Amino acid sequence: MKSLSLAALLLCSQAALADWQLDQSASSLSFLSTKNNLVTETHHFTAFSGTLADDGSLKINIELNSVETNIPIRNERMREHMFKLFPNATLTAQVPKTVMELDVGESTALEIKGQLELNTKSQILPIPLQITRLANEQLLATTTQPILLNTVQFGLTDGVKKLQELAGLASIDQTVPVTFNVIFSSAN
Repeated sequence: MKSLSLAALLLCSQAALADWQLDQSASSLSFLSTKNNLVTETHHFTAFSGTLADDGSLKINIELNSVETNIPIRNERMREHMFKLFPNATLTAQVPKTVMELDVGESTALEIKGQLELNTKSQILPIPLQITRLANEQLLATTTQPILLNTVQFGLTDGVKKLQELAGLASIDQTVPVTFNVIFSSAN
């Protein structure tokens, strides 16, 4: 009985810490790559999840192996040479309490600092956002400008060079613009 009560308490405390769940089916996470300084292509991840607690604690997990470039061999190469050893990335941030207090239909523009952990490296990134409280107990967060990731800072240089070699390219840009449009739904 004691373990049942402890389990119930843990479940309740988990729910209190994660009152909003990212709705992946209504969200998108995209990035651009530029090859040979001329051709820029859009890619995305198909599997990511996240929680936003009522205190503003944000955590998003990205399954990097869910990369979708619309070219199957490129997907395989990215999984093998970029994400095989570290197939997940995690973004954590603190969203201001004022966001959690938005009325239905209200919107705010702000910049938060997010910590991205990728390939055993961690970087603090500025994340410019527009957040809107929707009518159906949802929050919509959209980047207002791309977040610029540098593959060198995340130790991905060898993987990028290998992709460049395999594709016979003169270059692949080391700066990767990332954008997202995510909806969090209240778990209450």
